[in-house]
Amino acid sequence: MRECHTFLLRSGIGWSLTSPRASAMHLRSCSFLRLAVVPLAIVLYAVTADAQGVVLPLPPADQQEIAAKLGPSVVGAARPSEAILDVSAYFPLQPKTLPFQVTAGKYAGNTQELGLKSALRPSGSPAWRFRLSPSLAGFITVTPNGDLIMPSISDYDEGVVVMSTPATPFVTKGMKPGDSVTLSQAVLVNYLDNPSKQDHSGNLTTTQTYVGTYQVTVPAGTFDAVLLRLHYDGKIGPANVKYRSWYFFARNIGVIAMITHEQVSAAWIYHTDTTTGKVLARR
Repeated sequence: MRECHTFLLRSGIGWSLTSPRASAMHLRSCSFLRLAVVPLAIVLYAVTADAQGVVLPLPPADQQEIAAKLGPSVVGAARPSEAILDVSAYFPLQPKTLPFQVTAGKYAGNTQELGLKSALRPSGSPAWRFRLSPSLAGFITVTPNGDLIMPSISDYDEGVVVMSTPATPFVTKGMKPGDSVTLSQAVLVNYLDNPSKQDHSGNLTTTQTYVGTYQVTVPAGTFDAVLLRLHYDGKIGPANVKYRSWYFFARNIGVIAMITHEQVSAAWIYHTDTTTGKVLARR
């Protein structure tokens, strides 16, 4: 009551509270203030929550696989997540070479020089190649909508190129925390020494999921990183494919940790497990 009385006085309403008219006015004003404050508080809370972003705990199945391939102390607390509005913030398209420490797989303990390179096409537009391992490279294209997609992967050790239609999503603009995008892909495997020769083909159902944002500690430092997971399910040639990969993207840096295959043809065609984990060694 005292706060409402003060409001009336400061508003220039000078009636005495002893008069009936003033008392009625006082009660109406207090009721109005209480009604006004409640929605205002709700609006302020909504704005604050939206600004902070949603916090998504790492699912146990992902946590188990990531801890096994990257190490138990690499991924820490869940952090506020935001929609991916600018893909270049999470994967800057700039030529660079970065050292990655291999944490699991055949080459565990080694350091690999990986990174991003570009070449100019006759139209003047760049073609980007992301080196995933010493023998594996994914080719990245920017769509008119601003997505980053990977239409093909070359496996130099096996001398093949794997092409997917539609292209595999890499970083999808507009994805919100918890979102998933699923597509059906036709996959062709051609030989690099004889591109017209094709022994294997098949179909995959591929799902990309924005798992959340997490504190990630690698030799290069500690970062808040967006986690995108790819899940493949289908059949290519003689092999049934059921495979997952994980990529952690730090703002203004790019990939700082990943779990993927060292040789895609061995995994997808011959069903050989070449799963490997890698963390950024230094910037």
